[in-house]
Amino acid sequence: MWRSVMALTATAPETPAEFLLCLAPVTGLRQFSVDLPHEPSSAGRARQIARERLAAWGIPQAEGLRDRVVLTISELMSNAIVHGAAGANGAPEIALSIRFLPGVAIGVRVEDRSSAMPVIRESRPTHAVDGRGMQLVASESTCWTAERLGEGGGKAVWAFFLCLSTCPSSPGCGL
Repeated sequence: MWRSVMALTATAPETPAEFLLCLAPVTGLRQFSVDLPHEPSSAGRARQIARERLAAWGIPQAEGLRDRVVLTISELMSNAIVHGAAGANGAPEIALSIRFLPGVAIGVRVEDRSSAMPVIRESRPTHAVDGRGMQLVASESTCWTAERLGEGGGKAVWAFFLCLSTCPSSPGCGL
């Protein structure tokens, strides 16, 4: 459904660059960030925070958008915990950011201290218990991207969600 909405809407963001442009600081942008420790309980805490924040912003539960965003955050957090590195020198270990431009898009960003970039593993045996996290991120989000944060700075992984018809309205991003 989301891909068909994008195909019908000439101004809808489609690429990570277009989503980042829409979610840059502009009037009406809502944003939230939190630093979390590099420990397994942080994935659950991130889910709780995301549910509360998305509900407070009026993201409807209908059509499953809120659940898709929370599931994606959970996967990105789990990847950061399993594959990321603990922070040093007082740097946040894992940083979660959520940006929402009503009527346009939601972007989530998970930053960790590992420089290892995420990859989508093409095929996994049906009995495998791991290795499908980025496949899930790719299937649940409209698109995603990752960026290196400079020498020794780790990486940030973004996932984006189009929300033209299910989110409270606002002016478009002008693409």
